[in-house]
This record gives sequence, C-alpha cells and structure tokens, in this order.
Amino acid sequence: MKGNEGEEYLQMYPTRTARWMNQCVACQRKGYKPDMPDEIYPGGALAANLRRYFEPLELDGAGLCEQCRDVVQQWK
Repeated sequence: MKGNEGEEYLQMYPTRTARWMNQCVACQRKGYKPDMPDEIYPGGALAANLRRYFEPLELDGAGLCEQCRDVVQQWK
C-alpha cells in the first residue's frame, strides 16, 4: 500500500470498495481480491485505484493471508 492514500481512498468510498477488499484476520493487512474485474463500474476508476494503492491479497477459508497461514502451519 502506498502510505495512507489507500486508507483515505477506502474511507472516501466505503460501500463501493468494501466488496472488493480483503483483510487478513491475523495481521490486518489489506489488499484487493485477486478476482476483482478490470472494471467495476463502466467508465469508473475504482478498480484501477484499488490496484494502484493495494496489492492483491488472497485469503484462505479462515481469513488468513499466505504469510500468516504459513506461521500457523509451523506452530502445528
């Protein structure tokens, strides 16, 4: 994420962005859903802006990102 700009963008458009964002339940890192389409609203810049401010973040069924899932696996 690029500084606080991404957080500010999410706060400006909370209902539009929430559907396309993931957040790890352990580390709280945020990223856009990897299956987000190239264009969400015709002629809109929402998807492009989310990609500019965040990286893709895939979560497992427990809501963990890959790094946190790996840590949990090491503890088992």
